[in-house]
Amino acid sequence: MASPQAIGWWSLASPAAGTATVFAYDPVAGRRARAQACGATAISGPEVAAEVSQATRGRGVDVVIDAVATDASLDCAVSAVRAGGTISVVGIHNMQPYPLPILQAVYKSITLRMSMAAVQSAWRELLPLIVAGRLDASGIITHRYPLEEASQAYELVAARSPECTKALLIP
Repeated sequence: MASPQAIGWWSLASPAAGTATVFAYDPVAGRRARAQACGATAISGPEVAAEVSQATRGRGVDVVIDAVATDASLDCAVSAVRAGGTISVVGIHNMQPYPLPILQAVYKSITLRMSMAAVQSAWRELLPLIVAGRLDASGIITHRYPLEEASQAYELVAARSPECTKALLIP
């Protein structure tokens, strides 16, 4: 299960690497549609964990990649991952204390991994997929702005519109 935002978008490479099913959730319908176009099974919410449970016949997913790291997305990750599964959090949490449902995580034997999105280490796996044509990265950068218009670019990204995934600033 992945979020089709900038970081989570790369996890949609999993079908190209041989993963059977990738579920993608984003509150923005247009982003879910883009994930679906990449081969993911889009989940519309609001009961994401329940939809995952139904789709996996109660088993849950093997891996959750949480590229958002909000209280709601972390709660959803713990609920959606299968017993013995892994949750990888690569988003930056809002820095407020989070009441991790530790008992649920322990009872499910969840592996929890957290990082600041070590993007450079992912290139070793992703670049060959892009070069081989197995991963279409053309939809990630959706807008280009001259550096002088950086404030407009940031406003567009912050608006979370379905048309914008990443804005590239050009010096």
